[in-house]
Amino acid sequence: MVNSAEFPGMDLPDVDAASPLHDLGEVGLVHPTQDIDGDGALDSITESDEHGLRVWTDADRDGLADHLTVVEKDGDYAAWEFHHHPDGTSEWVRTDRGRLG
Repeated sequence: MVNSAEFPGMDLPDVDAASPLHDLGEVGLVHPTQDIDGDGALDSITESDEHGLRVWTDADRDGLADHLTVVEKDGDYAAWEFHHHPDGTSEWVRTDRGRLG
């Protein structure tokens, strides 16, 4: 598994399944390392550490994360999507959460 520590200069926010993400704005994905949707284009970064796993995905390939999924070592998980609203505001919206096992 590729992890962000292998790529110098990557500084993604440290989040967990309980994070509200209300104050987190756009998150740039400078050098995606995985093709999560299988279309041949690198679109995601996977980070793992002693706390769990985070997958940041740039689905529309604009250089910014659109989706975030977190799975913690204890089984807690959550997912968010980044929404751009017509009024010019944007926010991360939680789309799923729960516990595995």
